[in-house]
Amino acid sequence: MSRFRFLLLTPVLGISFLGGMTLARAQTVVENAVYAVDQAMRNYNLIAFGNASFSNNYGDTEGGLAVQGNLYVNGGAIATRPELYGLTADPTLYVTGNLTLGSNTTYVSNGYASIAPSTTGTWTEGNRRLSGVNGGSGTLETHGSSPNATIDPRSNAAPAGWDWLSMKTTFEQASATLAAATPTGSISVGNGQALTFSANGQTSGVVVFTLDMADFSSNSVYQGSSVSQVRVDVPNDVTYVVNVVNATNTSVFEGLNFNAGQNNDQLLWNITPSNNPGLGSSISLGGNNRDFFGSILAPSMNISNNSSRITGQVVANNYTHTGVELHYISFDSTVSFSPVPEPNAWGLSAMATAFLAILRRPRRSSAPLAA
Repeated sequence: MSRFRFLLLTPVLGISFLGGMTLARAQTVVENAVYAVDQAMRNYNLIAFGNASFSNNYGDTEGGLAVQGNLYVNGGAIATRPELYGLTADPTLYVTGNLTLGSNTTYVSNGYASIAPSTTGTWTEGNRRLSGVNGGSGTLETHGSSPNATIDPRSNAAPAGWDWLSMKTTFEQASATLAAATPTGSISVGNGQALTFSANGQTSGVVVFTLDMADFSSNSVYQGSSVSQVRVDVPNDVTYVVNVVNATNTSVFEGLNFNAGQNNDQLLWNITPSNNPGLGSSISLGGNNRDFFGSILAPSMNISNNSSRITGQVVANNYTHTGVELHYISFDSTVSFSPVPEPNAWGLSAMATAFLAILRRPRRSSAPLAA
């Protein structure tokens, strides 16, 4: 609010304040969307509103999984790194559709599982094991220290306050708001053929970028310049939102080395469907055992992860993951206020309006004081 500290000096500054408030409201809309995403993700590595699958020796997921549709898992372990996010009362495996397990045992390493009560199989309490899940040969074991880990996962409740429809609406509205925001950052190819993201001197708030996949004439040429790597260094006290457009039926950063940057927990990739509905809404990420850093907001997209080690939280419609681990880093936006208009901002706006009204009001002659 330092920009408003000289509000009552002159009418000109009062007018400037109102102009500043218009800008502040525009920024608040974007910040509110970022804050809403941050809160709605909770501590899940993946939230999928459709189906999800983890196969081909994927290894494990460091965080928990929440899947509205069907989930297929072949072996591996879920929620292996609770020190990265901290266990809460939420289940670390939450599935409302059908759970299908491959021939190997899948372990819920920490926390507990909550799956559809209609799931068939035999629960062995002493071993914390659900075998013959939905008639298959796969086995689910819960090894967490939570008391719920000793309970048949078909009896455990959903996460508190969880409503799939309202959550999807929240994510979709936030995604649309961010996609419509005016870019304030710039993207170029810098030293070492690195795709570089610049905040252009902004030191706080949300910096918005537009990454148009149509600007790649091949996997390694961006706007006519050769590119071989990606590194996103986010300044302190700043959140980066990268709107990825025209990505439908393409692979994002395929063949490029994606290196860890600074503050990648403050990095959000907002991937939206093409404006041409005939193109569908599917994309793939990287591949060939390469990394992908930052969280992904794509509630209307079907994401195919072709052996790309994502380090972040993922929101998708359908999600397919093969060959590598899913790593966790919490999306930790620098926006820390509640997603409603700031009371102080509205209060100062009212003060400025009243002040200008006083300035416009004609002076009246002073009446004599009563005896």
